[in-house]
Amino acid sequence: MWLADSFWEGPAPFVFGACLFLFGHMLLQNCLESSFLRTGKAARFQQTLFNKLSKWRLLSPIILPNVDVAKLTAKPLPKGFTIRHWQPSDASTCMALYRLNAPGRFPTEVEKDFEERLTKNDHPMLVIELDDRVIACGGNSSKKDVAWLSYGLIHPDFQRQGIGRLLLLSRLARFDITQGITVSICAVADSVGYYEQFGFKRFGLWFSDNGEAHPMAGTSLHPEHQSEIIQFLQREGYPPLPFINS
Repeated sequence: MWLADSFWEGPAPFVFGACLFLFGHMLLQNCLESSFLRTGKAARFQQTLFNKLSKWRLLSPIILPNVDVAKLTAKPLPKGFTIRHWQPSDASTCMALYRLNAPGRFPTEVEKDFEERLTKNDHPMLVIELDDRVIACGGNSSKKDVAWLSYGLIHPDFQRQGIGRLLLLSRLARFDITQGITVSICAVADSVGYYEQFGFKRFGLWFSDNGEAHPMAGTSLHPEHQSEIIQFLQREGYPPLPFINS
């Protein structure tokens, strides 16, 4: 009894309480972060709870890892392709690329959003050509220290040939940065794994009109990483396009 009674005297209770709090904090943090790997009817509640607790500083913000330049540049890029700015005349071809990729992957309403982007032409995009035929397209945009990738679409006949990596590298090279930025993407379940292999990490969810949850992923891009990417593209025969404006 003396040992039990003495435990609750002095600093021991405070140490015990602090350890219990830290363990509970870590458990809650890991539990809510892992919810971003799941979908289901509880996903929206989990996302909202994480956002609230982060805002109240009861949880730590998710730290996004640096982009994996070593893996992005580990293999040579495919040769013979041309990268250029998207033009309004590419709209029908890019729409066709979307429809070739959409079945079973993208929520229904996303097609309308993509079509509006093409019509308004207010989001920087690039295309990849082979023999004057557009076989891939993708957009990117930035504002201050946050950047976004959108609609990385590749013709099915050219998938798994390194075109996706060429498209990703070319878009990362276009951000006009002087310090580190966060590069994010609203992905779908069967595409987010592709980005994860290059350093992207799931950090949240976005919801389609029917309430289905989809993963958001991001990475940290610093000037030194971008410099390596630009040098690699140049060595591979793909000089980067000019920086996009914020």
